[in-house]
Amino acid sequence: MAPDRVRIAGDAGPLSVLCAGMDRPGTPLVLLHPINSAAVVWAEVAAGIDRPVLAVDLRGHGESVLIGPFTVAEGYVPDVRAVLDQLGLARAHFGGGSLGGTISVALAALAPQRVASITAFGSTLGTGVPDEAIATMVAELEDKGTAGYFADQVRLIVGPAYRESAHIRTVMAEAVGHRPENVVAQILYGAFGADIRALAGNLSGSGIPVRAVTGSADPTCPPAMSAELAEVTGGTAMTLTGVGHLPMLEEPERVTEILRENIARAEDVNR
Repeated sequence: MAPDRVRIAGDAGPLSVLCAGMDRPGTPLVLLHPINSAAVVWAEVAAGIDRPVLAVDLRGHGESVLIGPFTVAEGYVPDVRAVLDQLGLARAHFGGGSLGGTISVALAALAPQRVASITAFGSTLGTGVPDEAIATMVAELEDKGTAGYFADQVRLIVGPAYRESAHIRTVMAEAVGHRPENVVAQILYGAFGADIRALAGNLSGSGIPVRAVTGSADPTCPPAMSAELAEVTGGTAMTLTGVGHLPMLEEPERVTEILRENIARAEDVNR
């Protein structure tokens, strides 16, 4: 069954959410995409989940509002809470790719009663990338344009076995879209400048199962970053051999399996 697209009123404007199986039993799973992609990257994973699934277009992405701030605590977390509130969801499991995992951890630290589990893929508490390096990214973005810049980036961030995948290129082209370069530049500064270490420690001892998964070939959030996320939150770390920064597109069946395992673990603990 094709997902339905639902519009939610966020603080900065409308948010677009893909919803599937909302009439199924079970605590829902909310999927949050990496920066400069969109909910569509989760399509194959969502199709393999037998509970309600919501995939959010974060602000500045997909069909959601293009207005900032593009920061974790002031922008993205309030938007996710708005989605939960307006769809009447008291609590949900979370799966996040890259910044989506960071947002999930921040939400759990600020509102632990809303989060049943977190499964993060290629996520970090903070990249530590200096402003000068982000400025270099932005200069290249402005030179190539949004679509051109990310078309080149996709080959650099996936694992070697997936660099010629026409499917991944097609999905990412749709997800990236043709957003204004000045909006994308703000998103880059907000994401690479984010640091939630001061929040994340609140999860240790919270009872929220955190699984931090990373690809061995991920150049953006390498395994050491996921290991730190797991250690600080009291979670567990896992590495996928040969996988890069987009495991939901590179290995969707494995990602689905990992999500199911962490959700089952959380629900077994709470029985």
